Amino acid sequence: MMSVYFFTGIFFTLGFNAFLSQVADDLVTGVLSIVGGVISSVVVAWCKNRWERKRSGR
Repeated sequence: MMSVYFFTGIFFTLGFNAFLSQVADDLVTGVLSIVGGVISSVVVAWCKNRWERKRSGR
């Protein structure tokens, strides 16, 4: 189940980067790609935390 969240984050980041590369300057694309990767990592960590709490029965 965790791999689903991980791959969702990867594909979101790659898709976002592909979109930005068509409409933005290289510097802006790089910065927004990094920000998108950080946001994706935070979302994956949050989903993992919820998953672990649900499994432990809290």
